Amino acid sequence: MAGSGKAHLRNRSDVLLRVEDLVVEFNTGPGQVVHAVSNISLDVLKGETVGVVGESGCGKSTLGRAILQLPKPTSGSVTYGDTDLTKLGEEEMRRTRRDLQMILQDPISSLNPRRKVRDAVAEGLQVWGTDKRQVSGKVDEVITAVGLRPEVVGSGRPSQFSGGQCQRICIARALILDPKMIICDEPVSALDVSVQAQIINLLDDMKERYGLTLIFIAHDLAVVKNISDRVVVMYLGKICEVGGPDDLFARPMHHYTKLLMDSIPQPQTGVGDAHKWSQDNSAAVDLPSPMSPPSGCRFRTRCPAATSLCAEKEPQLQQVGPDHFVACHFPRGSDGRDAALIPD
Repeated sequence: MAGSGKAHLRNRSDVLLRVEDLVVEFNTGPGQVVHAVSNISLDVLKGETVGVVGESGCGKSTLGRAILQLPKPTSGSVTYGDTDLTKLGEEEMRRTRRDLQMILQDPISSLNPRRKVRDAVAEGLQVWGTDKRQVSGKVDEVITAVGLRPEVVGSGRPSQFSGGQCQRICIARALILDPKMIICDEPVSALDVSVQAQIINLLDDMKERYGLTLIFIAHDLAVVKNISDRVVVMYLGKICEVGGPDDLFARPMHHYTKLLMDSIPQPQTGVGDAHKWSQDNSAAVDLPSPMSPPSGCRFRTRCPAATSLCAEKEPQLQQVGPDHFVACHFPRGSDGRDAALIPD
């Protein structure tokens, strides 16, 4: 695995989704290209929750949408089961999307304000011509499952419900077709802190109840740690580290992962350890653009350990522990020294 540049899990027969060398680029004008996602490879196992974390603009939401072919990737493959989604026609992909659903960031704006909530939840089944009585029963089932009462939902419209209630409705809408996988695109970032824990617990319960696989995209490290079986850290369109939450948070090997963790505000001061680091390192505020990413390692312009090698050669994902991968020429050790890489 060392040097492969792919966060693939060896000898696993329960891989539900495999992303291989995925590239998503957007042309914004003559000679202008946004490199949103660059050569990402990742496995998602059946029944697990994979958290994807990184600062705004790192490409995590684009990755989630590209998996669903919204938009279609520039290159690479997304294999669901035995099917490469990038090779499917429009109608074939439409049928496959019954298995692959998405929960969006802003629950209120993702619901049509002029439609009754019950109709929004039922729409997926109605599109597929399901019998009306079966539709009604299934809608009642999923609305109840997400913690709402069907008689209260009734003929209400989105404006009559709180943000947390709207997100529960969006979860019910995603569940209505009995999907195998749900991509959650920052599903709690628009909610009050007091409601976030409720939605996280709900998603965890729904995962167990319906046998779901989740890709959970967020920028809140604490949320990702609590819900994820594995965590993927992204920076400027690249994966820089992958690992189990306990191992990753106890022993971050990539300097960017450590910076993210140091950015968490401390109760005593209200700011994170990264605040002093950013004051001491002028390069920390030199944020590169996805239209012109740095050569070699994309984090090198902000990295305290960068050398000329980091500018000349792009680091590949290499294994540094059981199911723990890092893309860094000089990964951090648990004692602050360079970590030894596990050989093939």
